[in-house]
Parts: sequence; structure tokens; C-alpha cells
Amino acid sequence: MAYEVVWEPEGVVNQFSGVVPGWEFIESVKNVQSDFRFDEARYVINDFSEVTKNGLTEDVLTEYAALLFGAYASHPNCRVVFVTTDKALAAQVINIPAVVGLASYQTEIRPTLAEARDWLDAQPQLFLMSNVMGFRVS
Repeated sequence: MAYEVVWEPEGVVNQFSGVVPGWEFIESVKNVQSDFRFDEARYVINDFSEVTKNGLTEDVLTEYAALLFGAYASHPNCRVVFVTTDKALAAQVINIPAVVGLASYQTEIRPTLAEARDWLDAQPQLFLMSNVMGFRVS
């Protein structure tokens, strides 16, 4: 397994290392979103700082966007940060939800875990209403 899920009081860190196949990234997302603690999570940090190669293809990121869309409907009060210095990965991650046109979490890229945490600490707490029943007004 090329990742470890570390739950924290206000969120979760997915720590990836080595070679990360696309299916394993999707597995990590599903594991986090299916955990009861996700309902209260303020953030998800996907730490790719120790990754040597990833399989995050356009198809994988489209599936990721769909997973985020579903999670966002029931838990919109979360942010996602990717930790990476890989410019290609950063561009893919930032652009894929917009390409498929889905509502999703605010997603940021930061080069270090410390900078990701600093950015999250500077953000106001979100208090958005769930849209599970279709009541949220845009």
C-alpha cells in the first residue's frame, strides 16, 4: 500500500509514497469518505511529497471529481489540499473538476505539508448547508 490515512482532530491526511497507482488513490478517497469521521472533517490533505510516480490519469481524476461531487452534496464544509511540487500533477488536480463541470470542494496546491496547514489555518470555518435533499440555494 502506497498510502497511509492519518486522522486528526479536524481532518485527515492521506500520506502517499513511492509509486501511487490510480486505483490506489481512488481507494484512499473512498476509505476517507466512508469513515464516519469524514462528516465532521474540515480538511483533507493529500500529501504527494514522497511520491516518485503517480497514475493519476484523466480518467482517474474524473472518477475522483465524481466522488468529491457526491461527498460535497452531503458534507460541503471541507477543503482539499494537495501537497506536491509536481507542476503537471498540480495542473491536473486543479483543472479536472472544472472540466467535468461538477460542484466540488475548494482545492488548493501547496509545496509542503507545513504550507498546506498554514493555508488551512488561515481559512474561515465553513458553515454551508448540506444539499442531500436539494434545498441548498447557490
